[in-house]
Amino acid sequence: MAHYNARPQDNLNAEWEQFLATDVDRNGQISGVEMQTVLAAGGLNFSLQTVMQLINLHSRREDGTLEFAEFKAVQQFLSNIQASFQHFDASRTGRLSKSEVLRALHHAGFGHVDEGAVKSACQAFDPDRSNSLSLDQYIAMTMFLLGAKKAFEAFDAQKSGRINVDFNQFVYAASKTR
Repeated sequence: MAHYNARPQDNLNAEWEQFLATDVDRNGQISGVEMQTVLAAGGLNFSLQTVMQLINLHSRREDGTLEFAEFKAVQQFLSNIQASFQHFDASRTGRLSKSEVLRALHHAGFGHVDEGAVKSACQAFDPDRSNSLSLDQYIAMTMFLLGAKKAFEAFDAQKSGRINVDFNQFVYAASKTR
């Protein structure tokens, strides 16, 4: 657990102040509700489930909280995704078409994900069926893909790109994507 008297270096002052402002209960960790609140204030409206997925992708402890270094990693992750989203939003509509999503995902290191899989993922994260994704939908889909990749790699010990799983293993892997 972080202690407030263990102040980070001065060049991290702004990030530390943001951490302190987010840590409403002053326990040295950012909870899902605290993170959801700060993200909403920045215009990213995620369900608590999506926020917890974001936390779980970056937390080493699996206790549903972020310490300062993990909080910084989440901020960097979100900053990178937002920059990528803006770069690939050629029409400047604030939404990515399926082809823009495919290019953005390839740029982000998901080049191995084929067009059919991307189309399916886009449909799953496009509840209004607009055939495009808003920033928050794109972030949620990217987190899903990262969770799926992490779960897949846990079963792909040979790094062959193929796995065999029984139903229980499938349920475990699927639960890691949420």
